[in-house]
Amino acid sequence: MDRPVPASFWRGGTSRAVLFRAEDLATYEPWQVEAIILAALGSPDPDGRQIDGLGGGISSLSKAAIVGPAPAGSGADVAFRFAQVEVAEPSVDFAGNCGNISAAIAPFAVNEGLVAIGVLGDATSRQPGEGMSRTPIRDPVPDSIRGRDPGPGPTETRAAVDVEVLSLNTGQRFRTRVPLRAGRYDPSGAFAIGGVPGTGARLTLEYLEPDGSIGRGALPTGLVRESVDVPGCGAVPVSIIDVGNPAVFVAADALGAPAAATALPTALDADAAVQERLEWIRCEAAVRIGMAESPTEAARRHRTVPKVAVVGSPAAYRTTSDTDVPADDVDLVVRLISMGRTHRTLAMTGAMACAAATAMDGSVVAEVAAGSSRTTRAAAGAPTPSREVRLGHPAGVLALNVTADCLSGTWRVAGLTMDRTAREIMRGAVQVPQAYLDGQAWFLPGSSH
Repeated sequence: MDRPVPASFWRGGTSRAVLFRAEDLATYEPWQVEAIILAALGSPDPDGRQIDGLGGGISSLSKAAIVGPAPAGSGADVAFRFAQVEVAEPSVDFAGNCGNISAAIAPFAVNEGLVAIGVLGDATSRQPGEGMSRTPIRDPVPDSIRGRDPGPGPTETRAAVDVEVLSLNTGQRFRTRVPLRAGRYDPSGAFAIGGVPGTGARLTLEYLEPDGSIGRGALPTGLVRESVDVPGCGAVPVSIIDVGNPAVFVAADALGAPAAATALPTALDADAAVQERLEWIRCEAAVRIGMAESPTEAARRHRTVPKVAVVGSPAAYRTTSDTDVPADDVDLVVRLISMGRTHRTLAMTGAMACAAATAMDGSVVAEVAAGSSRTTRAAAGAPTPSREVRLGHPAGVLALNVTADCLSGTWRVAGLTMDRTAREIMRGAVQVPQAYLDGQAWFLPGSSH
């Protein structure tokens, strides 16, 4: 018989995930927890459809998170472990984080009673942590690409609570202001993001010191710019940045594929030569930052991080929804590869790293962004005020605010802010085959199922 395990299904930003309460998984062994996640998403699926689960057949729709109280003394309200699930293989990776799904964590925690919100109906907001700004961010993206959020009407007030969240995978912390109605998360609103139809409540995520997820700072190799010998291209300049998650960036022109940075995902996926070069660069970066001992190991065992992205100077392009984006609306264009396929929007942790790199004088990203009249870079030794960076991705434009400086020869990202929406799609229980919990799942060696 199948065993029901309580769960909730959420969209966070442009991703989806199955969310579990930590206490509901506390009685299972770690390998059983992974089996539950695989069963929920429908992995592995050799056909790549995840037809037997809630996954969507691509990396952005094949995710899970486990949410619970934050460890004592951490200063956070809740903590979570993010899981990236392979589509075609029985693999659950807890190595990194997901900025999009991060947007759903605080609302989920509110709905599940993991956060004390005070008297229902009263606006509740703790003082933000030191160094965190509560200044509203101007939305720089035009109406043709992303909707405006006019806020509450003249007679409408909404309560809100600030939730401090800790990522157990990376040690990073962020604060989310969660709108409330009747003591629960209120997802209604007029704010829209590229890649998601309709509108919702604006959720602002404020990251404090988001760099160094693997403990090596914003530049895990110590270099703002280096080169990788790529077959067919020679020495290609790259920048390896760890803000949110580790990511390696390369200019489209340096790959000999200037159109790659504005290509639709299907077209870029079909370009085998470019994909091979990007994977070569990604695997080499994994070795340089100490995540793998060889490129072969990186290709086999470390597909989630680092990410690899191709970037280009501001350029006009057409989105996946046939919307034209003028060159003046972006500071650079970017296409990110996630687990071997072009991301249909832009992974938020990749966006965080890209925005931070834009501020770093000498980086590959800063060089291509120099074509934007709005973009200014930080000179080494000079503190930089928070500024907006607009990233053109396949589904529209994503704007982030970033503060970075290079003092005493070390680049540091002091803060980063982004806006997302999130919605609970369904709640209940996922049905997990007993064979999965007995270690006899059909995909395991020697299984008779």
